[in-house]
Amino acid sequence: MKITTLLWLELYKQKKGWIWLFLVVIPSGTTLAMFLDFTIRYDYLLDTAQPGFSSWDLLLLENHRILGWGLFVPMFIGIIYAFLYQVEESQNSWKKILSLPVQRESVYVSKFLVGVVLSSLLILLNMLGLLLVGKIMNFPEQIEWGKYFSYVGKQILMILAVASIHNWLSSYFKNMIIPIVIGFAGVILSSFVIFSFPETATVYPYAFVFFTDGLVYQEQTEVFRNSVILMLLFLGLGTWHFKRKDIL
Repeated sequence: MKITTLLWLELYKQKKGWIWLFLVVIPSGTTLAMFLDFTIRYDYLLDTAQPGFSSWDLLLLENHRILGWGLFVPMFIGIIYAFLYQVEESQNSWKKILSLPVQRESVYVSKFLVGVVLSSLLILLNMLGLLLVGKIMNFPEQIEWGKYFSYVGKQILMILAVASIHNWLSSYFKNMIIPIVIGFAGVILSSFVIFSFPETATVYPYAFVFFTDGLVYQEQTEVFRNSVILMLLFLGLGTWHFKRKDIL
């Protein structure tokens, strides 16, 4: 069975799942929060902004730092992967899936890829919500399309390591709550690591997304590289474990 077929099968299995509601609720919540924030504090933010920062820059930074999007994205990814694997556990469908002419590693990689796609969709919807807020607030500057799509692209690269970790954790634990709790703990610890040990943060996967605003942290090459390296490491380890795990 081709990997593309497995990808569509994964998405089909989620058709009636909670994951779609999650993908709508989280960006809707961030959009509403930013709208209320800028309705109340827009003039103050402009008066206290760094020289050269536009309204769009302020909106991105408020979303990323004050609202905490840059910190909490890894936890959202953990929830997405927990949903992906809980479908199999709740329906006891592992035996049916693995009785098909398909290799276990293909099943595992397809879960990883679908999780990345859905996580990317979550990130994109958050960005589109910010653009909507800017339009409603009638920002005087033109929309900075390049900066915002760069913001999305950087986040997608930075989530790869955490996605690989949670693909493994969600395949390992039958209880979906455990990977979610681990993700939450990782996020809480990341705030301590980022501000107390910034050098360590460049190798701590749960902190990677925090560096993607492109305004405060300009240079991110090292973090990009570490994200890809850790993705490959945990994807390899997770695949090795999944091939040997008794899940029937």
